[in-house]
Amino acid sequence: MLNDLHIHTTYSDGAFTPDEIIKMAKEKGIRYISLTDHDTMGAYGNFNDAQEDLTIISGVEVSTYYKGMELHILSYFHNPKDEPLLALLDRFKNDRVERYYKILRNLENLKIHLPDDAPPMDSYGRAHIAKLLIEHGYVKNIKEAFQLYLDVDKIAYEKRFKIDTREALRALRSAGGIPVLAHPGEKLYNLHFETLLKELKVHGLLGLEVYHPSHRRELSNKLYAVARKNHLVITGGSDYHGQHGGKFTGSNDKLGRYGLNDHLLQKLLTFHQKLK
Repeated sequence: MLNDLHIHTTYSDGAFTPDEIIKMAKEKGIRYISLTDHDTMGAYGNFNDAQEDLTIISGVEVSTYYKGMELHILSYFHNPKDEPLLALLDRFKNDRVERYYKILRNLENLKIHLPDDAPPMDSYGRAHIAKLLIEHGYVKNIKEAFQLYLDVDKIAYEKRFKIDTREALRALRSAGGIPVLAHPGEKLYNLHFETLLKELKVHGLLGLEVYHPSHRRELSNKLYAVARKNHLVITGGSDYHGQHGGKFTGSNDKLGRYGLNDHLLQKLLTFHQKLK
């Protein structure tokens, strides 16, 4: 199993709690993980940090925009109690709550009646609404919920809050983090990619997610070369949400299938030590 540094929990749009993720990672023999929920560090402080045979690196995935492009920025090793960073993430939380109830109202206008109780673990997101749609018999699975109602430009969709990539990079670096451009993919790679990386490095970008389920081997090889050329630390992970075929499942098959081998993990740890 690989060291998996891209995992989502019930604190954003994942199917499993932090404790469940930790249990599955241990069962699979994974040595290092990071819980990288979208725009929240709510998972941290809600599990036992002292784990035998498993190291948990602090993480988060921040939704940003840059020159009209949506970019996700992962961060590792930041202080999860850093007040300026928490204040920034609170802006996301406030928007998520407002957006959540707007979507419920949009569905109500379609005669789709869902409970408006606060979701567990502050998981104010479309994934939780999709689960409610399934539970109340309006759709069969997550995929159908998004295709009919929740995806971009669908009838119940509401835009979400994003911050400028440069602001996010500065905040993450100030909190002691290693900011990483997440899952760039083929499309972004073909859009003056190295120019983009050089621009973002000026504002604090330090790494590139090379290994990801959406990256074919050929693309991962290209990204690896670009990262080395531009002196960016290499990361990777499964982007695990606990879903398969549009349904939330009990399967952990994907966990640890993508990520860093021990050699690359050690390079990341060494990079972090040199930053201190």
